[in-house]
Amino acid sequence: MLRSTPSAQCAWLGAAVAAGALATTAAAGPPACRPPEETRSPFGTSASSGDGGGAAAGEGGRAEGAGGRAEGAGGAGGKGGAGGTGGHGAGGSDGGAGPVDPPPDAAPLSIVTWNTKDFFNDKDDTAGDAEIVLSPAEYREKREAIAAVLAELDPDVAVLQEVEHLGVLEDLNRIELGGAYPHAALVEAYDPRGIDVGALSKIPFDRVVSHRDDRFTLRGTSGPVYTFTRDCIELHLSRGGRKVILLGVHFKAKAAPDDPDRRLAEAQRARAIADALAAEHPTAAIAVLGDFNDVPGSPPVEAVAGAGPGAFEDAAAAAPPADQWTYDFRGQLELIDHQLVNPLLRRMLDPRSIRIPHGPSIEGASDHAPIFSGYRITPPT
Repeated sequence: MLRSTPSAQCAWLGAAVAAGALATTAAAGPPACRPPEETRSPFGTSASSGDGGGAAAGEGGRAEGAGGRAEGAGGAGGKGGAGGTGGHGAGGSDGGAGPVDPPPDAAPLSIVTWNTKDFFNDKDDTAGDAEIVLSPAEYREKREAIAAVLAELDPDVAVLQEVEHLGVLEDLNRIELGGAYPHAALVEAYDPRGIDVGALSKIPFDRVVSHRDDRFTLRGTSGPVYTFTRDCIELHLSRGGRKVILLGVHFKAKAAPDDPDRRLAEAQRARAIADALAAEHPTAAIAVLGDFNDVPGSPPVEAVAGAGPGAFEDAAAAAPPADQWTYDFRGQLELIDHQLVNPLLRRMLDPRSIRIPHGPSIEGASDHAPIFSGYRITPPT
């Protein structure tokens, strides 16, 4: 079977790619696209506390796009720890004060993370025997079902897991979403089934970084050496005068053969990347979001959350308690997808905006529920 090369694939449709050494192959988009539109975002603001700290990132190479650089193994700093064991889990929805008028210079930003479950196309174009090739009718139905949910939620940025490759995102945007998301990014990694982490956005990406070739161990051990199961895609964008960085992840599943050490090591590495970014960009709003394949209070979720004043909080904890689940495992409703945000971004979150929708339209598209969150992004002071 044919696969687009294991080298990273990214596309920034309608955005000029700055000059620089790229470790990606770019799929060309149209020569010009309309600028991203402001979308409905009827959100206020909410107060929280604390700013995030930063620690050095661990070993590993990374590929950057849009004027970035390519770094080899060990090029992202010295070995570093990640995570911690702070007390973090999904609780009840936020209460307290009523609506607060956002500052006049606040910019709305809405984000969805969603595992779209086996979002393959109708072509034999991915390496490996585990590729799913849909019929043209099945592919159309899959696109339509996913598009219906995204159109209803209408996020500015959608971080999606289990997408076959960039072409699937482009088809979704062009055919089903009317070109509403002119910016797409996806890096093909090493999952044996060919499923990857990608994103669609109404806002241009300033930079896209792949961590698929990072090498790391479980903290406190010398081996085995792991990579991310399906990449950790680093998305940089600008909103309201502030840098926003999203780390899209899809950690090792619990399906046999399970490897909880790898899942935890991935989580530790993701937090180390977030800490390094916070140290490099102290005013950045940062989120680690995606399918963690584990529940609140588990070691992987705690490793990403961390502890102390720099702890990340799960936006899903502000959803109505009855909705705080994203996956039905044999009748047990589990929250295994998360949006963990640093203290800076948490202060700009409106907890009333959080939605984890359920129902026939969701079940017809995927076995996971999406998580929607709304923010009012303010510039650094």
